[in-house]
Order: sequence, then C-alpha cells, then structure tokens
Amino acid sequence: MKYWIKIGFLLTLGIVLNMTAFAQYDASATLSLGMGHGQTALSQDVMRNAFALKSNEVVNKASKAEYIYLGSADYSRFERQIFDGILAENKNADKVKLRGFLVDTRTRHHFFQRTRSYGLRDTYLSDILATGIAWNWEMYHQTAADKQKVVNLRNKIRNNMSKSSVTKQISNLSDEDKRKWILSFMYNNSILAYTIKKTGKLSALQKEQLIKTAQQAGVPDISAVSL
Repeated sequence: MKYWIKIGFLLTLGIVLNMTAFAQYDASATLSLGMGHGQTALSQDVMRNAFALKSNEVVNKASKAEYIYLGSADYSRFERQIFDGILAENKNADKVKLRGFLVDTRTRHHFFQRTRSYGLRDTYLSDILATGIAWNWEMYHQTAADKQKVVNLRNKIRNNMSKSSVTKQISNLSDEDKRKWILSFMYNNSILAYTIKKTGKLSALQKEQLIKTAQQAGVPDISAVSL
C-alpha cells in the first residue's frame, strides 16, 4: 500500500500546459497527480460495485478511517508540490502564470460549494469522492446531476468503504498519505473544469480526459453512469 502511494504521488504531471493560456494539456500523458497509476487497489476497492448496490441496502455510518480534514495549509502545500513538479519538468515555465493558474482553479472553493450543494460534507472521503465523480459526470454530459442520485452514490461508496478490507487499507494510510490521495483526485477535477471553462466548449479531447479521470477514480465508464 505504501509503495503505490509513494510512487503514485511522484507528480508524473506530464502536463503539457500552454503557458500563455493554460487552455489544454496532454490527455495521454497525464495530470495523474497520483490517482492514475493503474487504478490503485484502493480506488478500485472503494468503487467496486458502487453503481450496482441495491438502493434498499442499509447505509453504513462514516467511519473514523474515512474522516479527513483539509485546511488552507494542506491545499497550499499540495499546490506547492504541483508547482515544484512542473518546474522540475520544465525549468522555463512562467512561474507567475503557473502560480496564477493553480490559484484560478479554486479547488478548495469548488469542492466546498459543490459538496454542500449536494447535501454532503467535505470532511469524509466518501462525500468528496461522490462530489468529484458527480462533477466529472456533469462536465462530461454538460448537464446538472440529480442531487438525490449523488447522495445515493455517496451512500454506496460509503457502504463499500465499510468493508473490512477497504477500511483496513484506509486505516493503514498516514494522515498525510490520505490527504495526498484525495487532493490528487480533487485537483484532477478542478483543473479539468478550469481548462474546459477556458476553452468555452467541450472538445473530444476533453471528453477523453474526463473518461480517464473517472477511470482513475475507479469508475470504469463515466458515460454509462446515471446521475
């Protein structure tokens, strides 16, 4: 478990950003930010059968293992790691524009607002995952997700997280590793949303990127999901 967290978080950002407009990045290379690497065992376990669970199954309470607190300092540190990772790949990158790009994606703001708009909380992994998947789905389908369906998705993810095998995996993560894992997922979504907004339309390339992002979160086919 520790191995994939360490390897997965090497910020293999092969992000090919247009440093003048920050409008696009290379779909095949990345923006993995740690969630990509072969669909990690954890994301697969969390999402396994999430869309197939019966609606009348008992919803398990969020466990201590999936509690997460993300303060402003956590976002700042993570953005710094992204910043340093990109500069390591491209020493000629415009630092001012890059820093401005990361600020403009407003990851913390968007997840805070969206999570609450769905009636969820941003202090549990299951709620954040459901929010990110719903946001990804909305970008892909260009329509708003049904609030109750997002809540149902959260409940199914939470049920999966309550399985002993998954709870054990999450419990074995340090708080820092857990933050890196979920922040990777959050920034994937917000950076994609920002680039789509800047281009003013959803291109075929961006739809492919949305599919890849969903797959990295353990959702095999975002186009087939109903929210």
